[in-house]
Amino acid sequence: MSPGDDGAKGDFKDKQFEQSEVADKVVEQYDEEHARVFYKYVMGGGGFDIHYGIFRKPSDTVYEASKATNDRLLTCLDWTFPVTKESYVLDLGSGHGGISHEIAKRFGCKVMGANISPEQNKMNLEEAEKLGVGELVDVTLTNFNDGLPEDWTDTFTHVISCEVLCHAASKPDLFQELKRVLKPGGAFVFTDIMGADGANEKVLKDFTDRNATTKMARPSEYLSLITEAGFGEASFLNFSPHLVHYFQSMVDQINTHKSAMLDEGCSEQYLSKW
Repeated sequence: MSPGDDGAKGDFKDKQFEQSEVADKVVEQYDEEHARVFYKYVMGGGGFDIHYGIFRKPSDTVYEASKATNDRLLTCLDWTFPVTKESYVLDLGSGHGGISHEIAKRFGCKVMGANISPEQNKMNLEEAEKLGVGELVDVTLTNFNDGLPEDWTDTFTHVISCEVLCHAASKPDLFQELKRVLKPGGAFVFTDIMGADGANEKVLKDFTDRNATTKMARPSEYLSLITEAGFGEASFLNFSPHLVHYFQSMVDQINTHKSAMLDEGCSEQYLSKW
């Protein structure tokens, strides 16, 4: 670090934590006991998917909406480059393994998760065994902000990621790493939490402060990063209209399961942030 360099740069300029703290913040968000309880009840709806959902009808549950997101993501992956039993998919930020399990079940191919949380990785592999896809699903404990394993170069036919890139310390560096580990002609499909082009970052601050990220990327930024990293043609689908339904569903889940969550370790202060 050069003299006068305080470590705050890029997305971390004048933000609530430093670039070097990203990994600890992510583990804190997802791996601490109260966080696991929250995600189980509120975002997972009792399942292994802790991401935002797509609503086919207003009455869909959080669980159903999350599964609909998985379905569309996997369909896009297969559209971009057909997934076969011979494919090898990298699930970046695999969490509890919900998407890894569905890839293995739907396509019968091998999936490697890359994930920073030991507890989530344990749950991932245990659930894969229960589902009968244990021989197809594996996971590597890794902090992708330190780079991906060197021996993964040109290894994967597909890379998939669901609401994980927001935690990247350097998105340009991560995209270069993903290009390195993806075989030529392979497919990279992801969803992420983004701010609209032109959105005021101050308005988004409450959200970014509690989500182990400092600045949400914009669609135009991601499209540029994809091109600059050397990937082929990029396309973008906007599912933001579903967020209003999902946020209301989160509030409903908190109200319904609040007593159970308090009993299992969540605090009033933690729940009140949502």
